[in-house]
Amino acid sequence: MIVLASASTARRKLIKICKKNISFAYSDIDETRKNKEELYDYLQRVTYLKAFGFVSSKKTVIAVDTVVVFRDKIIGKPKNRQEAFDILTNLKGNYHYCFSAVTILSDKAYEFFVDYAVVYMNYVNDKQIDDYLSVEDFTKRAAGYAVQGRASAFMEVVKGDVTTVIGLPMKRLCRII
Repeated sequence: MIVLASASTARRKLIKICKKNISFAYSDIDETRKNKEELYDYLQRVTYLKAFGFVSSKKTVIAVDTVVVFRDKIIGKPKNRQEAFDILTNLKGNYHYCFSAVTILSDKAYEFFVDYAVVYMNYVNDKQIDDYLSVEDFTKRAAGYAVQGRASAFMEVVKGDVTTVIGLPMKRLCRII
C-alpha cells in the first residue's frame, strides 16, 4: 500500500492520476530550517521526517515539501496576510525558483529527489494582490500562492513542470512508483 503523507488537497488530486489505490496521512512536524542548513539538506530532512512516522512493513510512504527560492533566499509559507502581501510584492515582475522535494520510504528502501521549476510573476498592482489574498488561502502555500488557482492569472511556469510548482512533481514520481 502507498501512503501520501500530505494534507494538501492539490497533492492528493495529483497522486490519483498515477495511483488509484492510495491512502493519505498527515504529519505535523517542525519545518523550521536549521541555521546554515543547505537547501537540499533541509528538504531531505523535512521530507524524511514527514514520511518516517508512517512507515511499516506493508506501507510505502511518499512525503513532499515545496519551497520557493528568490534571490538566494528560501521563502516558505507566509504566517499572515501582511507577510503574504510583502512576498508577492517582491516577486512581481521577477523570476523565482520553485523546488519540490520527494522522499519515498519503506522498511526496505529509501529514495529522495528534488525537482524544480522557474516561475515568472507578472507585474500586478497592490489592489490585485489584495484581491488575490482576500480570496485565496495563502497561509498553506509556499510564497503564498497556488499556481493552479487564481494565481495562474499572474504566474507563469517558464521552465519545468507545473506539477512541481503545485507541489508534487508527477512526471518523475509516476515513473518511480
